[in-house]
Amino acid sequence: MAPVEDFHIEWVNGRRLLRFTVMMVNVGQGHFELRGSRSSTSAPMRMSQVFFSSTARDAAVTRQVPTDAVASFAGDGHSHWHVNEMMRYDMWGLGGTFRGAKVGFCSSIRTHGPPRCRGTTGPSIAGPCAAPTATSSATGWESASDGATNLDYLAWQWVDITNVTAGTYHVRATVDPYGFFTELDEANQCAWARVRFSGSSSAVTVEATGRSCVNDIAGSIFANDIAWAYEAGITVGCAPNLFCTSNAVTREQMASFLARGLKLPAASRDYFADDESSPHENDINRVAEAGITGGCDTGRFCPRSPVTREEMASFLSRALDLSPTATDFFTDDNASQHESNINRLAAAGITGGCTTTTFCPRANVTRGQMAAFLHRALD
Repeated sequence: MAPVEDFHIEWVNGRRLLRFTVMMVNVGQGHFELRGSRSSTSAPMRMSQVFFSSTARDAAVTRQVPTDAVASFAGDGHSHWHVNEMMRYDMWGLGGTFRGAKVGFCSSIRTHGPPRCRGTTGPSIAGPCAAPTATSSATGWESASDGATNLDYLAWQWVDITNVTAGTYHVRATVDPYGFFTELDEANQCAWARVRFSGSSSAVTVEATGRSCVNDIAGSIFANDIAWAYEAGITVGCAPNLFCTSNAVTREQMASFLARGLKLPAASRDYFADDESSPHENDINRVAEAGITGGCDTGRFCPRSPVTREEMASFLSRALDLSPTATDFFTDDNASQHESNINRLAAAGITGGCTTTTFCPRANVTRGQMAAFLHRALD
């Protein structure tokens, strides 16, 4: 991964976009090639990595290894096949963790002119080689030191910061984040920049850059709690080497955290009608059957709504069957229907509030805070 550069902000159709240039480079010993195939135009284009006998242009293919990578035809003006998740962009700071817009890439030639199609011999060269109805495709670089440059002005080459709090953020670009491909070196896949932007100006200040796979966990006050949650099998994070530490935890995520942490058994029935598309549906039913939640309304769970601190108190109080207490720990929860559960949580030492005298009952719980609550409650 080459350095991330050319940062600037652009307004497009009412959206504020942080744009930048990235480049991934082949620094291996020879050609990099992927070949795709599918049984019909309605099937996914599945990619295999091709290996050659030498670095010569007309080298023979020695093996073709299936990967988990899939390609899609881009309809954004590129008009060629993109390998999904070949590279991804992530940005994080106090405002949360955000993903870049672009999710597919075509490996195009950098040092040998414009992209062009594979010839009758030798390794393939990336380009608009196949139509959207094709059942096969090929993409790659002709030799070592070739690379794919994704310039800041290209489609989807941005992170949408329209509603993002101004401040300082890390932007990280990662090649092969899901480990689809065999590489000579797995330690050179990331580049990052620490940038600062205001709420109105288009200026971006680059404070630092680096070539390591930094993440949104290191340096957090919740780093130990997050590490515990990983080791306990309660979470796998929100993305490769990321936890989305400052993002609000949703009700469906909370259900899965609790179901895994408490090792709840499978449920006997489907409790809610609004979670059918949720990947957390089984865990939602588990926590419902355990009596930890009754949903947000009759027959509804509101899976994607954020969890407030008062709701979290009731979730944990029921999950742990905490004993009642006569002590009123906080001054700002008297109107909350969850007050008794908030006090139970405080009496058990699971929370100290948002200050020494207040609980901030209606504030959203971040994923980092949730890891801390669970660590104290379950460890």
